[in-house]
Amino acid sequence: MLISVHIPKAAGTSFGRQLERHFGPRLLLDYADRPLAPGHRLRRLAGALRARAQLTDVDCVHGHFCADKYAWLGARARWIVWLRDPLQRLASHYHYWQRVPDLRNPDCRALLQRRLSLEQFAALPRMRNVATRFLAGRPLEQFFFIGLVEDMAESQRRLHQLTAIAAPDEAVNVNAEAPDGHVLAAAVQRRLAALNQHDCRLYDQARALFERARP
Repeated sequence: MLISVHIPKAAGTSFGRQLERHFGPRLLLDYADRPLAPGHRLRRLAGALRARAQLTDVDCVHGHFCADKYAWLGARARWIVWLRDPLQRLASHYHYWQRVPDLRNPDCRALLQRRLSLEQFAALPRMRNVATRFLAGRPLEQFFFIGLVEDMAESQRRLHQLTAIAAPDEAVNVNAEAPDGHVLAAAVQRRLAALNQHDCRLYDQARALFERARP
């Protein structure tokens, strides 16, 4: 069974479309936990109980959840994640919530109501080290597949080799104003990196593993 952890603003929506085409009704979409919102632990507990009952006739789970939610599957699970440069992921999240607000989330409401700058948004506790929290301590070496948004073509080639999952026809949920990434001043990059040290180390490790596997 594939367990796909969808880190926000890291190509997970496009990847979800690929999984829907490949698995059809044998795909379970798990987005109820909302790990970036208050009350996550209670929602996750209720969702974990439901998930155990829903995994009959399921070959893949994909969604916004922390990886340890499905640790009980043990060797039955093959883990998948897409990672993105943490500063780009954060900037993308900031601009996305301005275009498509999640008004249930108090951090999104703060962003809009207080007109937070990118750096102020990045300083919110729940917006720091998001990828690290989603992986919940699971080592990258335990992942069956790690895709890098910055190496999309090569990542898709490897994914197809491993799973026969076809590449998407086109990316979805892309900011048309910054299709190639957000331009960040050097001082801003330093401040965002300081707020996301765990994610920066995680991404560097993923990049090293990715490069090591190049033919």
